[in-house]
Amino acid sequence: MKTCNGIGKRFVLAMIAGFAFSTAVLAQDAIDQRHLREMTDQVVNQAGDELEEAGIFRPMAFMVMKSDKVQQMRLEEEAEQAPGNVKVLMYRAGLKAIARRGEIHAAVIAYPGSVEKNGETIRAMALEHEHRLGVSGIKLIPVRLEDGEASFGEPMSQDKPFQIFYDAKKESDE
Repeated sequence: MKTCNGIGKRFVLAMIAGFAFSTAVLAQDAIDQRHLREMTDQVVNQAGDELEEAGIFRPMAFMVMKSDKVQQMRLEEEAEQAPGNVKVLMYRAGLKAIARRGEIHAAVIAYPGSVEKNGETIRAMALEHEHRLGVSGIKLIPVRLEDGEASFGEPMSQDKPFQIFYDAKKESDE
C-alpha cells in the first residue's frame, strides 16, 4: 500500500510541476506576444502617418523598456541624415548595446522594402523583431497608399537569427 501511495504522490507532484511549467511557458508566450504586438502597432501607426504625409516612411526602431513601456529609439541629429540602410545598422547596434545591458525586453526595427509575389513587385514594410524570451523573426507587411490613405496587408513571417539579444549560434556550436 505504501508503494501505491508513493507512486500516487509522485504522480500528483509531477502533474503539479508539469502544470506550473506549462503555465509559466504560456505566460511567457503571452508576454512576448503582447510586447511584439504593442511595438508593431506603434510602428504601423507611425509609418502610416509618414506615408500619408510624405508618400514614404523612414527606418525606425521601438523597444519595450523594463517598465513594459514602448519607447521609440531616436538617432542623434547627425545620424538622421544617413542613408536608410545605414540607419538600420545604427538601430541594430544601439538596440544590441541596450539589450545586452538588460535594459529592454523586446525590440523592433522597421524599414521600407519590397517583395516579389507572382511576378509583381509589392511595396512592403520589413519589420525585424526580437524578444529576450526567445522570439526572433522578420515580417514583411504589404503597404498600399491610395488616395493619400495608407493601408497594410497581411504579414508574411519567417524566423531569423538573433542579432540584438543573443548571438546567433555558429554551425560549430550546434
